[in-house]
Amino acid sequence: MARPAKRVSPDTLGGRIRAARQSLRLSLADVADGRYSTSLISQIERNRVEPSPESLRFLAERLNLPLDDLMVLVQQQRESEAEANRYKENEEKLNHALRLLESKHIKAALDLIKTINIEHAPPSLRWRLYALKGQCFFSLRQFVEAQRQFFQAAALRPERIPTEQVHEATLLHLHLAATCRELGHLDLANDHYETVLRLMQPETPIHYVAEAHWGIALVSFERADSHRDDEQWAAESERLKYRALHHAENARTLYRSIGDEINESLLSCEIALIYQGLGRVEEARACLREVLEKWQPRVAATPPAGKNTLEERRQKQEANVVAAAAAYLASLELQCRRYELALQYVRQAHEAARKSYILRRAEAYLIEGQILDAMEQEQEAAPIGESGAERAFRAAIAELKPTHRVAALIHAHDLLGRHLLKRGRIKEGEHELDVARALAQTRRHWEDPLAMTDEM
Repeated sequence: MARPAKRVSPDTLGGRIRAARQSLRLSLADVADGRYSTSLISQIERNRVEPSPESLRFLAERLNLPLDDLMVLVQQQRESEAEANRYKENEEKLNHALRLLESKHIKAALDLIKTINIEHAPPSLRWRLYALKGQCFFSLRQFVEAQRQFFQAAALRPERIPTEQVHEATLLHLHLAATCRELGHLDLANDHYETVLRLMQPETPIHYVAEAHWGIALVSFERADSHRDDEQWAAESERLKYRALHHAENARTLYRSIGDEINESLLSCEIALIYQGLGRVEEARACLREVLEKWQPRVAATPPAGKNTLEERRQKQEANVVAAAAAYLASLELQCRRYELALQYVRQAHEAARKSYILRRAEAYLIEGQILDAMEQEQEAAPIGESGAERAFRAAIAELKPTHRVAALIHAHDLLGRHLLKRGRIKEGEHELDVARALAQTRRHWEDPLAMTDEM
């Protein structure tokens, strides 16, 4: 029994030739007329083979078709094949860049993506290329540029995507949410974290789900503190703090279920901060001490690993846990006005932060500055020259300045400005507050994704 002919679009060269042959009620052998093989005619009809100029002229005469029309279809077929080859080549480059990024060769991944003309890539590939480019900038902590790329990807991403691309779409919205949070765009960050939860499927990796819950916890807690001077905000603030607690506990449970001790401990630190915000100080203190007692001896006893190794990365992550727990304990004891104990914890935070990340080093300096500022206020005796608090705030700014941690930098300039005003250095204090306001204004420029897409 003969197999049914595979459907070929009538708008293609092969489809046009087949339609003409069938219209004339000719067999393949009738068309070939002994001059060409039936196999060749069949392959031409299926667009498997491009006919030579002689065979094309023969087919045009045999089937009563305009030669010029067939030549146009030949050219279209060539362009279509070239487009398919470019798509395949760009797809291969995308996958190679993804592997480079996963192995921490970020610059090599970015350089490879730059060899692709993204604007001329098909829409189905374009959003994925922008998303991957954004991941590279995100890994380099260049959050403004990362956000630009992620917004482009989100704007171009189709509503319906193939099952095999859901993973990439989930990662896109996770990174976009994290970038928005880093830049202080809390409402946008919350929207994208919730988009991630809506995209979740049974096969979605657990750590993606945990990360989305963690992100919502961070955003909710930051929003709860955003109107602290507004008495009418109190009820909404408490609701947001309990929302943050719910999502943080969900995230911690998920990390515990997959044996991720580091992120489980970082979530415990976050939960302690929320406890503190809710006035549950003893619970917060117990939670942070438990984390510190678990990780500090391990970090202190571990000799430094070689540069750019997995072991060095693990050590940084462990030091990050210790720095976070010590810094949060220092903040808690500052709130309780136990300044000497707070300074002890700050010293532990500094020691761990040196082995960790820029943000932790800046955080330790900021808390140290706040403790010293509070001690100066209680002593009512301003030191001569630059105070310890001023040095700490300026050290935090120096750490943050080369980064794109805009929200943290605004906070640092604001703290320094207020400290200088308290010391009667009005002009310098106002300057720092102006810097903070200017940074906040710059940050707002990126808040609207439509405005960003229009600008690009």
